[in-house]
Amino acid sequence: MKTYCKRADPTDLQTIERYAYEAMTGKLKRKDYSEFVTDYCTLSAKEIRKRARGTITWYPELEQALHWIALDIAGRIRARRLDLPPVRYSERHDGMCRKVRKIGLMSVMQQLMEHVAVGCMEELWAAKYEYHQYASIRGKGQLKGARRILKWTKRGKTKHFVKLDIRKCFQSITRETAMRWLRRDIGKNVLLLWFVDELLTMHGDGLIIGSLLSQFLCNYFMSYAYRFVMGLHKERRGKAVRLVSCALFYMDDILLGGVDRRNLVTAVRKLIRYMRDSFGLTIKDTWHVRRHADAPIDMMGYVITAKGRLKIRRRVFLRARRSFRKVWRGDRTRITLYRIGAYYGYFKAARILHLRPARRKDPACINIKGTQQLAGNILGAQTRRDLRCAA
Repeated sequence: MKTYCKRADPTDLQTIERYAYEAMTGKLKRKDYSEFVTDYCTLSAKEIRKRARGTITWYPELEQALHWIALDIAGRIRARRLDLPPVRYSERHDGMCRKVRKIGLMSVMQQLMEHVAVGCMEELWAAKYEYHQYASIRGKGQLKGARRILKWTKRGKTKHFVKLDIRKCFQSITRETAMRWLRRDIGKNVLLLWFVDELLTMHGDGLIIGSLLSQFLCNYFMSYAYRFVMGLHKERRGKAVRLVSCALFYMDDILLGGVDRRNLVTAVRKLIRYMRDSFGLTIKDTWHVRRHADAPIDMMGYVITAKGRLKIRRRVFLRARRSFRKVWRGDRTRITLYRIGAYYGYFKAARILHLRPARRKDPACINIKGTQQLAGNILGAQTRRDLRCAA
């Protein structure tokens, strides 16, 4: 059986510097990162944050600090002792899906080490990830996934569909399960396997939500589920017929489409057994196969109708409208303006830039594009002011 990452060396200084640089780029303005870097250079945390707001972020002092950080990480891995502080946890309310999530707050050193571990396993990710996985993968995302569903709809591949959700996906993936599959696919690189195993011991029971390594490992397991479900066939009149016409995975959310309802039901039942036996994951019992002509596909913040139209999810639209209204009423803080820029992507994707006001003299939804331009102008002025202050 083919194995991967045979030549990956987590103690190589150039490799560590490369991925540590990627991890710290854009984060030196944060207090935790700036205070962490002070242990490896002569600059103060305030000076680091001040220079990070300028146009030149990586000056000689930080390059030297990056080298010392790489030496520290390599030394800990060679000594087989990471010496990481325990992970703290914080419960945060997700307003979009109305859930309370337990987020892991890791130290900066652990975050850098996880970037190095993920980077060393790039060969494995490239070999295993499938094209129709759209979460936390560069070049993919919600909009690309929604447009793919649109194409399938126009081609008649989603005549019937079913949405599946895994119950507590991250918490259900244990360290033993993860290492069993990694040993199978990596095999000979003992040092890399030890490094990943030690990082997973910091996660406790299951994977941490908010961890980079957790995201890649979850996509890694879902890639096996994708290949399994797309490989399901039945024999009809001497020919092999696929049970599923199309499949899309967005982390732990799964969409299966097909032209025959009975085939989809059979595929879901087999997938449920496969996920339980292989990874110890449980798919919620709330699934049921629907006809696309009777119900739209609601996934990744968008709603795809059977007629081939892309709409915004209702609660996303209401939250966006509330943010636009705040801007027009004078609440022009940085957080609100950045939120406007984020929500603008939904309206642009759905081709809804001009909306009629909900009531007379209500400017909240008159011109979405104008509001986004206003936010961009204000943010640009604030950025220029910050640069002048930093200079």
